[in-house]
Amino acid sequence: MRPQKIGWINGILIDTGHSRLLFDQTAGRPSRRNVPVFITHAHSDHTYGFTTRAEKHSTLSTVQIYQALVDRQVQNVRVLNVGDRIKIDDCEIRALNAGHMLGSCQYEIASSEFTAVYTGDINCVDTLTTEAADVASCDCLIIEATYGHPSYVFPRRSTMYADIVSWAMSEISEGKIPAFQVYSSGKPQEVIRLFNVYTKIPVICSPTIASASRVHTENGVKLEYLESALPDGKKMLEAGGCVYVTSSRRGFLPRNASRAFATGWALRHSYRDSTSFPLSSHADHDQLLEYVKKTNPRRVYVFTGYSDVLAMEIERKLGIKAAPLPVVAQTKLHDFSERIT
Repeated sequence: MRPQKIGWINGILIDTGHSRLLFDQTAGRPSRRNVPVFITHAHSDHTYGFTTRAEKHSTLSTVQIYQALVDRQVQNVRVLNVGDRIKIDDCEIRALNAGHMLGSCQYEIASSEFTAVYTGDINCVDTLTTEAADVASCDCLIIEATYGHPSYVFPRRSTMYADIVSWAMSEISEGKIPAFQVYSSGKPQEVIRLFNVYTKIPVICSPTIASASRVHTENGVKLEYLESALPDGKKMLEAGGCVYVTSSRRGFLPRNASRAFATGWALRHSYRDSTSFPLSSHADHDQLLEYVKKTNPRRVYVFTGYSDVLAMEIERKLGIKAAPLPVVAQTKLHDFSERIT
């Protein structure tokens, strides 16, 4: 049997011995044109693969959000719906919901020798715009650790929603405009939806966020908002009594704006002259451990963030072999079959 290999080389590389697959490619040395690239979601640090000549795979809404944000069409892409399976050489790859944002997915890679799951960025609780990540048992799990430190345990989402609305209403009562500065897609749509569902406060958003929001609406996520660059949006911002959502930290802010950030980092860090809420689209430490427990893998590779810490926690609390993902350029590739037996 030829060795199966897993490691990092400008993305997550899985080599089954018969085929090579690359997940969430990053900028750097281009992948070979004959190596299929899989993209988990539309945040910019995961979409470099869309710019390559390789055969690309992602969900339709991920492609749509990417195209809306960069105003460029993607070529040579094969669209997968969550639950779809495709065959590449000796592997069957299945897309699973990741719960991170609209269109985000994990990938299950199954061969006759093993089953692996690459999570990408995951969120393990329901939100106003997404459902919690799917769980699939596997031999090998490759999981993120953005908030893998034990100090990152987020409050209940309902509590954070209530805190955000309460703060915004208080600011508006003082003649200010609550201004949320977030990413272009994912989090801003959750904030828009929050005010749509729980209040009657109008929401104004920047043109970039409006572009991504239109894709959400087209895909069944109902959002009500006005665009700041259009007459109705400008008029509402001048009148006040509204919420503003923008993706830029240095761009336009309306008069009397009160800035706020919605990010998991707010649990341990404060931001000058701003209010912050620990609202994250990632799983926290406890959710990550529970996810690993449910997948019941023989081996776990941890990447990004607190990879060392989470790997130790997995071994200590769950008794499962775990280690940071090896770097192909610096570390000899591990024989996957030896590692999981």
